Amino acid sequence: MKNIRFTSCFLGLATLMVSCSEINESFSPAQEQISINGTLDGFSAMPLTRTQVGSMAEDGALLMEWSVGDQVGMFGGNTVNAPFTGNHTAPAAQTTFFGSIASGDVPQYAYYPYNEQAVNLQSIPVAIPTEQAYADVNSIAAYDVKATDVITDMGNGTYQLNMRQMVSLVRFEISLTGVDGLSTDEKLQRVELKTGAPVTGSYTYDLTNLDNGFTGSSDAQSTSLNLTFVNQPSLSEKVIAYAVAAPGTQGGKTWECTFLTDKHQVSFTTTALCDFEAGKYYIMPLSATVLENNQAVIEDVPAQVEEETANCYMINTTGEHSFLATVIGNGQKGIIPRVGFHTESAYISPKSAKLLWQDVEGFIDASSVRLGGDGRCYYVANQNVGNAVIAVYSGEDQTGDILWSWHIWGVGDEMPADEIYTNKIGDQFTVMDRTLGAHSKTSLYVTLYQWGRKDPFPNGSVYYVDGVVQEVETSFPIYVSQTGTIAETIQHPGEMQKYIDNTYGNWMAEANNYLWGDVNLTKPAWPDYLEDPIACAGWTDVKTIYDPSPVGYRVANKYTWTGLVKRSDGNTSGISGTTSRLDYINYVKYDNGYYFKKNDSDTEGTFYPQTGSRYGSTGTMWSAGQGSVLMRGGSSRYWSASPHDAGNTAEPYSSYMTIGSYTDVNGVTPWGAENKINVCDFTSSRRDACAVRCVREK
Repeated sequence: MKNIRFTSCFLGLATLMVSCSEINESFSPAQEQISINGTLDGFSAMPLTRTQVGSMAEDGALLMEWSVGDQVGMFGGNTVNAPFTGNHTAPAAQTTFFGSIASGDVPQYAYYPYNEQAVNLQSIPVAIPTEQAYADVNSIAAYDVKATDVITDMGNGTYQLNMRQMVSLVRFEISLTGVDGLSTDEKLQRVELKTGAPVTGSYTYDLTNLDNGFTGSSDAQSTSLNLTFVNQPSLSEKVIAYAVAAPGTQGGKTWECTFLTDKHQVSFTTTALCDFEAGKYYIMPLSATVLENNQAVIEDVPAQVEEETANCYMINTTGEHSFLATVIGNGQKGIIPRVGFHTESAYISPKSAKLLWQDVEGFIDASSVRLGGDGRCYYVANQNVGNAVIAVYSGEDQTGDILWSWHIWGVGDEMPADEIYTNKIGDQFTVMDRTLGAHSKTSLYVTLYQWGRKDPFPNGSVYYVDGVVQEVETSFPIYVSQTGTIAETIQHPGEMQKYIDNTYGNWMAEANNYLWGDVNLTKPAWPDYLEDPIACAGWTDVKTIYDPSPVGYRVANKYTWTGLVKRSDGNTSGISGTTSRLDYINYVKYDNGYYFKKNDSDTEGTFYPQTGSRYGSTGTMWSAGQGSVLMRGGSSRYWSASPHDAGNTAEPYSSYMTIGSYTDVNGVTPWGAENKINVCDFTSSRRDACAVRCVREK
C-alpha cells in the first residue's frame, strides 16, 4: 500500500508521512521481466501522465493516485534507469507496472516520474517551473516528485518501496471579502511571489543520498514562484490553491507578494516563518487582516489594452524589433482547460534567447537577439523579407530547456491585406491575401507546418543555422519521439517530429483534435455535400496557444475554400480528362499557382502558390517519382484547423485543401494529379508539413 500525503506545516510545525509501494518479482535467474504492484488512495478522472490527487484529507493533506501512463524509473546493481509502466487504463488506486531489469539483478533505487535522461543515479534531474497553473488540486500533480533508497526484501520475490516526497507545497488560503478597495465581483487571476531563496528552477538529487535533497547551480534556479488561476475564481468565495516549491532555507527571509485581479494589483512584503521541508505544505493566508498587518498597497490595474500576443510576428521594416517573451502563443485565452495541452499556464520565465534558423541569409542579426529585463525579446532585422525562429531558454546563455519559440515573418514593404471569400453556402471568411510565411504576395517560398504545431519549416532548398547554410532540398531534421507528446515539440521547434510508432501518420502518440481549436467533425449530407448549411464559417473553440498565425488571425476553417470549385463535393478528381477539369475550377488564371475567384464576380483572384509539402517520415519534399525535383511549383496542400472523423479514432486525420499540378490545353505536366483540386480533403497524415492560410478571428 502506498499512501502519498503532503501533511500540513504552519509556523514550522508538521509531521512527515512516508509513502510506500510494493514490488513483486517472480522470475528465474534467466528471466528479465518483473512487475511492480503499486497502490494509492483516492480517485480522480482527470487524465494526466503524472500521479494525481484523489482527494483531500480534513487536515489538507493530499492523497495521491496513479494516473494513466505513469512510469517509474528503477536502478539496480546492473540496471540503469529501467522504465516501468502501469497497465491501468483509468486512474487507479492500485495498479501493476511492467518493465525489465538485468538478469539476476534486484531493485535498489526507484524514482518518479520517469525521465529517459536520468542515466546517473547520483544526478536525477528535476524541473520545478517558475510559472505554474492551478485549476484544482489535480493541477499540482503535474509537478509531483518522489523517490526511494529503501527497498526491503519481503521474501517470496516480493519487495517493498518506501517512497518519499521530494518537493514542498505552498498552500494559499485566500479570503478577501470585506477588504477596502476590492469588490467581490473581481476575478482572481494570478499570484506572484519573490522569495528570499530559490524555490523553482532546475535541480538534481542523489538517489543514494536522498537526505541531501535538491542541489544545483544558482544560475539555473529562481527565487520567483508565480501561480496563474485557470478558472479565475471570484473574490466572493474563499479560494484554496497549491503551488509546488523546492525545499530549502526560507525562515526569516523577506518575501515580496503580489496578487492580481481583473481590476486591481495588491502588493505587500512579509517574512517567512520557517524553512521548507520535503513532503510538507506551508500555508500562506491572504485575508483582510494579513493585508492590513503587512501594509498592503492596492492599485488599480492600468487602464490600457493588454498587448496581443501570438506565435508569429510580422515585420515590414529593418532595424530593432521586440516581442513579449513571457507569454506563450496568444496567452491564457488560448488554453482550453483539460484537453491535454502541455500546460495550463500561458506564462513563462525565460533567462536567455537565441536565433535558431532563418531562410534568408542575414535576415536577422543573430548577435542582436537578447532578452531584456522587461521580459521582451529584442532582435535586429537587416532585411524585411524572410522567415526566422527565435527560442527562449530556462537558463542563462542558451542553456537549460527551450521554453517556447516564435516565428518572425518579414513580409516585405507592405503588411498583408485582408480579402473576403464567399463559400458555397454564402458564408463569408476574411482571409489573409497570402500564404503564411510567404516572401511576397505571390512568392512560392513559404513556411510549412505539421498539423497542430506552431513551429514553421522552410519549403526552400536551403536555410541558415548559426550563419551556416544547410542543404534541405532532400531532407529536414526529424526528431524521432519515443513518447509522442506536445511537450517534446516545444523542446524541438527546429525539427519535424515523428512518433516512433507511426502507424497512422501522426506525430503524436495519442491524437489531440483540440490543438488548433476546432473539433468540428460534422459531415455534410450527400448529395448536396458542401452545399449543406452545416458547411459554414466558424470554429468550435478558441484560437489556441499552438496556432501558428499572427495576431488577429487563426488557421482556416475546413469550409473556407468550398467556393473555389464548381462541384457540390468540392472535388474535381472525378472529372475525366486533365483539361476538362479546369471548367470546374473557379479561377482567373494560373501562374505557379491558381488565382482563385473569391466570389462569382471576382476578376483578379487570390493567389494560392504551389508550395509543395514535406513528408513527415523523412522530412523530404514530395517528389512524385521525379528524383530530387521539388514539388514546390507543382502542387500544394493547405491545412485547416479541423480534424476529420475517419470512422476510427485511432486514425488521426485532418481536413485540408489539395491542389494538384496544372495542365493547360497546350501542355503536359510530369507531376501527375493534373488539375485535381479537393477543397475539403480528409486523408493527410498529421506528421506531414503543409502550408497554412490565415483567417481573421471572429
